[in-house]
Amino acid sequence: MLPLLARKYLYRYLIVAIGLPILARLLAFAGQSLERRTGKDNVVSRGLKSAGRFAQRRADKAQGKKERKSKKSLR
Repeated sequence: MLPLLARKYLYRYLIVAIGLPILARLLAFAGQSLERRTGKDNVVSRGLKSAGRFAQRRADKAQGKKERKSKKSLR
């Protein structure tokens, strides 16, 4: 039997490691399917896709992954 304190951290880790990436993908998928269904981008689909990206960034940060730079400096 795990001590009570260790169980709390184990549950938190499982939520962050498994639950948050799944939630991020579901939100992004819902935004894309809504956009595809209506034929154009609207407030709800943008909000869902944005929430999905935010949740994915938080999950990556919690797992210690490096940030990806989308804009490259030009010289």
